[in-house]
Amino acid sequence: MRGKRPRIGADDNDVDEDEHGIISRPATSPPDALSNREKLSKVCDILGIEDRRFLVLPNDGFTAESMDAEARARQRGTKIVRVLTAAICDTVSPSNAKFKAEMMEEPKNYNGDFTRMLANAGKLIFFGMRSVRVIVKSLLATSFRRLALKDILKIESEKYNEDDHVSSMVQKKAVIGSEQYSSLRKVFGVLQNGHDIPKHTYTHRVDATKLGTAVLFIQQSLCLKAGAVRDVSIAGHTFRDMPVYERGGKSIESLLEAYRVAFAEDERVGAHTFAEITRLLTKRGESKCGLST
Repeated sequence: MRGKRPRIGADDNDVDEDEHGIISRPATSPPDALSNREKLSKVCDILGIEDRRFLVLPNDGFTAESMDAEARARQRGTKIVRVLTAAICDTVSPSNAKFKAEMMEEPKNYNGDFTRMLANAGKLIFFGMRSVRVIVKSLLATSFRRLALKDILKIESEKYNEDDHVSSMVQKKAVIGSEQYSSLRKVFGVLQNGHDIPKHTYTHRVDATKLGTAVLFIQQSLCLKAGAVRDVSIAGHTFRDMPVYERGGKSIESLLEAYRVAFAEDERVGAHTFAEITRLLTKRGESKCGLST
């Protein structure tokens, strides 16, 4: 008599087979009809995970918003993934502790670490001692191209824009010129060979226009010493046949205060440069580092 062959056993996983060998399985719910939690529960069945207490999640799973905003949702989601991953590792390569440990290792947030490292480097450059600044700058100059380093320091310096005084100081220290960049790379080579930081890491040229304001101020403020002229080199700029002036009873400090009143900050040289210019133009035969007669 034609018909179905008898079922073997009474388990729900048994199948029916007719005389043509065609297998029919018991009706089951289509995958799309299952909730996310039910799907994961079936995965646990397959992997042999009996303890389901970790399987705590909404039927449709956690939303992206809840995973970002709720610490508990992220913790529960992470635990589900880790338990299932561990079971899969045991299935793929049983008793392989090394493989399992490698697969279970949490990814490291190198991007976050890198961002914090650049922020800390910026703080040392902007607020650290000169020797610290040189070391950090030389390390960055060896690690990044100049334009990339310029952008990095610009971004870090903008974090201090709220305080005008601090911002002005930071902006100056964030500048990396091509000559300084090249010199800093050489400094790194010196440091990695175990030597101390060179006394002068790069040649700094003061803006000629700013030097001109200092010279002009001295010319207008002091009395000329008759018959005395000389060539003066100041921070890489040479002024020829410069007359010599007499300070009289005026101190360099008082001249500096008057100079600061006469010219805006972006038009004048710094206090150290002004003092050296004053000495060179008012005293014969004196030489300083970066300035000579």
